[in-house]
Amino acid sequence: MKQAILAVSFGTTYPDTLEQTIAATERALAQAYPGWEVRRAFTSGMIIKKLRLRDGLEIDCVDEAMQRLEADGFTHVAVQSTHVMHGEEYEKMLAQLEPYRLRMQISVGMPLLHAEADYAEVADALLEWLPAPQENEALVLMGHGTPHFANSAYAQMEHMLQARCSRVFVATVEGYPTLESVKGQLSRLPEIRRVILAPFMLVAGDHARNDMAGEEDSWKDQLEAMGYEVQCVLQGLGQCPRIRQRFVEHCGHAVAALSRGGKLWGVGVGPGDPELLTMKAVRVLREADVVMVPDTCKSDRTALSIAKDYLADKELVLVPTPMVRDKAVVDAAYEAAAERICGFLDQGKQVAFLTLGDPTVYSTYMYIHEKVLRRGYEVEVVPGVTSFCAAAARLNRSLCQGKEPLLIIPASHDSQVLMDVPANKVFMKAGKSILELQKALEERGLLEGAAMVENCSMANEHVYPHFAELKEPSGYFSLVISKGGTQ
Repeated sequence: MKQAILAVSFGTTYPDTLEQTIAATERALAQAYPGWEVRRAFTSGMIIKKLRLRDGLEIDCVDEAMQRLEADGFTHVAVQSTHVMHGEEYEKMLAQLEPYRLRMQISVGMPLLHAEADYAEVADALLEWLPAPQENEALVLMGHGTPHFANSAYAQMEHMLQARCSRVFVATVEGYPTLESVKGQLSRLPEIRRVILAPFMLVAGDHARNDMAGEEDSWKDQLEAMGYEVQCVLQGLGQCPRIRQRFVEHCGHAVAALSRGGKLWGVGVGPGDPELLTMKAVRVLREADVVMVPDTCKSDRTALSIAKDYLADKELVLVPTPMVRDKAVVDAAYEAAAERICGFLDQGKQVAFLTLGDPTVYSTYMYIHEKVLRRGYEVEVVPGVTSFCAAAARLNRSLCQGKEPLLIIPASHDSQVLMDVPANKVFMKAGKSILELQKALEERGLLEGAAMVENCSMANEHVYPHFAELKEPSGYFSLVISKGGTQ
């Protein structure tokens, strides 16, 4: 396992603030995680281009950095954003990472402002680090601002700061709050005669030096025109040790996620249509080291065919799961499967076990899951779309409404004892007994309202809105919905 930390920043064209903020944060990451190689990427294409043309300095975008990491044999990458908040640049970073999740283990550390605790820690850090405003002073922080909905982070940050000191304000260059709104607040505080301006940005770059502290139509210029004495602090957030430490802590979560021991995931792949795979199932499959597939010794491996688009370059392991009723034979197969899985988990690998529909509904997987769990390993179930929910959707019918109970019955076993229970009923995996089931429903006056779907959402799907029209046996994945058996 070869592991790296990719520190992703918006970037700056000012070498001094780059060294004091971005590079300082990268050094803090390297010191905190000595077994991880730290590399750099910027999200601003404009800054990357300017540094190349002006200084001959080559800095990768996220895609280029990931290409290099992959080419250099890195398998586990903790990506730490040094952006102030979630927003367009952060989302651009995530989009550029996505193709590599198919081939590498990737975990992302959150930006500076993510959880409520971040706002509180940042507020305390800033008021400790920046000049404390006296009774006749105000501290105004310049944020970048964004049209992204995450811009609300600035208002929350101001609220946290003002809970500690009422004379601290946040304004943004390209969002809300604006400098005009801060001016309005200052005008209602006649005791304020002096304003301290500081960037609420990782670096003290163009915005800080020109828009905030410049001589022509800058924030400093505008506030001085209102009669305030203005002091500018040209230090980016990356120069504050406690801010750097916050990034280190966020990166720690990403590092821990990649460093954890092996884990077994039971992944429900749904009834047949690959579009019914959940987003979580896709993510787990992409991140898995090993994908295990139930093998009934038949040519049809349905779960594998459903998930195949997400299994490129994965280690695939077929797990014998005999379809017999000899309990000893079946249990021995499950025991062997659990033993094999535990071997992978002992190597620290993430194992995904595919199962049709949902793992908790008549699934072979749960027997293996319980054996692995009892041995003390970490396990998790990823739910999938059940066949009976998919069939009801295909038939444009509800399964149950109001006070109607729903009874799920394995039709291939002795279903007769459950026939007379007052409930809407789903008969799963009817298969060879389908005509007997049809007759039993007819005898109870329930055939008229019954419908059947064979191979729901698969390429060879057959739908019978009127179950009574079926004249010959159907396949194993046949499901019957009978309504009207309630009292």
